Amino acid sequence: MRLTNDEHARISDAITSAEQTTSGEIFCVVTQRTDDYRAVPFAWAALAAIVLPPLLLWIGIPDPLWFTSGGWSDGGHPAPRLIIALYASLSALLFVAAFLVVRIPPVLHLLTPRSLQRSAVHRAAVESFLSHGIHVTEDRTGVLIFLSLEDHAAEIVADEGIYAKVAHDVWGDALDALLAEVRDGRIAEGFIKAIGLCGGVLSAHFPPCERNPNELPDKLIEI
Repeated sequence: MRLTNDEHARISDAITSAEQTTSGEIFCVVTQRTDDYRAVPFAWAALAAIVLPPLLLWIGIPDPLWFTSGGWSDGGHPAPRLIIALYASLSALLFVAAFLVVRIPPVLHLLTPRSLQRSAVHRAAVESFLSHGIHVTEDRTGVLIFLSLEDHAAEIVADEGIYAKVAHDVWGDALDALLAEVRDGRIAEGFIKAIGLCGGVLSAHFPPCERNPNELPDKLIEI
């Protein structure tokens, strides 16, 4: 989802307005997703291939007695090689089926552990914080508001100058406001609300000083 020029302009105006009340810097980034979670379909496919075949054979699906011809039976009972063949075939089929199903984006999102998604979003937010130079502001008072749309998650990363005075959980209201708007499809409104709340936190602890340079671009970056 790409934001319009008007939405970008409104977010830029919100950042500029918030920074007029503080010596801190606010930077915003939105990405479609932080990870493709390639390992997740393999993990679920392997689990299906290991767990389901013995369960299905135990309840008689498929029934080995259907194949008691051509040397596949021994005295009216399925031969061991039949059981082995069925087990191997079921494992392979279930692996492929589970892999293809879990790769479907809504299914992948549903079956990806939230802890893994949160870890991926946090890692991407920190990488973005560093790559955009937010950590090199003069007083180390930069704040990143980071949103991952497909992960349905957001992070606020603050520099060490802020953490020295502000507890990490103080950003909870800003994150809640951002995600509440995003859930309704209002990404720009979510950022504007989060920027305002972050600006309020910054202004309370880092009021504007006589020399108050604008060290970071007042805009939202889409990656």
